[in-house]
Amino acid sequence: MVGKPSMSTLQSAVALLAGLTSIGGALYSAAGYVRSTPAPGQIVAVVRDASTQEPVHGAVVEVLTPENTLVTTMTEGDDGLARRAIAPGSYRVHVAHPGFVDAAREVRVDSDEATEMRVMLEHTPATAHATARTRSADQGSHGPARVIDRSVSAGRRLLSRLGF
Repeated sequence: MVGKPSMSTLQSAVALLAGLTSIGGALYSAAGYVRSTPAPGQIVAVVRDASTQEPVHGAVVEVLTPENTLVTTMTEGDDGLARRAIAPGSYRVHVAHPGFVDAAREVRVDSDEATEMRVMLEHTPATAHATARTRSADQGSHGPARVIDRSVSAGRRLLSRLGF
């Protein structure tokens, strides 16, 4: 004779199902650790003034996908280089600074390797003469006006990317 199912039988079935689901989830998670992910590479940008070969402080270096989607923005460190660890792949690097003509380069980053790119920025025609006159009086000034200029430039780029 078949008896009426009891509550303990139902509880046992639910516990067995929960245990199997838990084991399946653990195996799925473990597969993510076993699968190898490529080690990141590194982009190193060296930004210089084309006329003087001096480092251009405050340049904004944007790393974009080939479809022009922003991946990251880099700024220079104390050593004058902008560097960032990034997933292997092809990228477009855009360099901007007020008073200079923007520059763009295509770059390929490989796993576990540093890809160095040198960018020589040309002065914009309107600022070339003014820069030459003020260079001797303003040797490497990083005052509040320069910080404000960089902030305004970054804000304008952000708004233009958002379509405003």
